[in-house]
Amino acid sequence: MELDDDWFELTREVLDATGIEPADDPAACRWAALRNQANGLDIVATVIRQDGRWARLHNDAYFARSACADFAYDHGLDEPG
Repeated sequence: MELDDDWFELTREVLDATGIEPADDPAACRWAALRNQANGLDIVATVIRQDGRWARLHNDAYFARSACADFAYDHGLDEPG
């Protein structure tokens, strides 16, 4: 898999897990992602969805960390070097 594809997959998993843009939700929040280093990703998002409601924000940092940990495990990135 290409590196850019990996970053896109991770971004989608974090967006879905945090509730920023759940899968198949056309009224979700707007967001932007920036790969700022070889191993860094920043995601910024609005807290108001396209339909005017507030996004689900409860424990979003926990869900983002969990999605990143799952991604690292699934791709063998958490093994000691």
